[in-house]
Amino acid sequence: MFLFPIYFAMVPGLVGLDDASSNETSGNWSVSFTEETLTQTENSGELGDGETWDSIFTITEDMIDEGFNVASVSIEVSCNDDDDVGFNDGGSGESDLAGVSGELQDQSSSGNCGGGNAFSMTWTIVDGYDGQTYETQGKASDIRSQWSDNGSARGDWLVGITADVSEAPFPANIANGDNGEDYDVTWTVTIFEISLEPVIEIEDPTNA
Repeated sequence: MFLFPIYFAMVPGLVGLDDASSNETSGNWSVSFTEETLTQTENSGELGDGETWDSIFTITEDMIDEGFNVASVSIEVSCNDDDDVGFNDGGSGESDLAGVSGELQDQSSSGNCGGGNAFSMTWTIVDGYDGQTYETQGKASDIRSQWSDNGSARGDWLVGITADVSEAPFPANIANGDNGEDYDVTWTVTIFEISLEPVIEIEDPTNA
């Protein structure tokens, strides 16, 4: 019975605290995230041995809702070599991030087509992001700054995919060989919005 009057007496003071989390207010906060993903899928078409095809994914500011940040960008390249047993095709990729904002490092990767997923690359934009809710103490603006992407990751993401096609050294009617391979590409961008809620601790006066 003692808690209810205290709570309702405090309600007027609590109204607007969430708005206050966007300024210089300090306190104890519950920090949570709303996460979304943006994807793009495409196919290279058949490539011969040594041929290269460029996959481009353009991330614009219009694609990211106001208040959201980019957590990570990844590309997964898969292929399925099921026609010439013992002579797996493969592929490799090399990024060119000259058209992307932020200080991001180029990557390269490679793999074979025997298991479906040939290779992948991932760029972490916001260090430490895992989407988990937590509690912390401090200034709201400092917490938001910690989870900011600082405008990185916008622009043209390019990965050049090069085919590695292994032809069997005997007639196709024996090995069922091929002279080309196609590659499925999936780009995934993880974006998130941060939310700060004040943590209010109300003491039970009966324990005072």
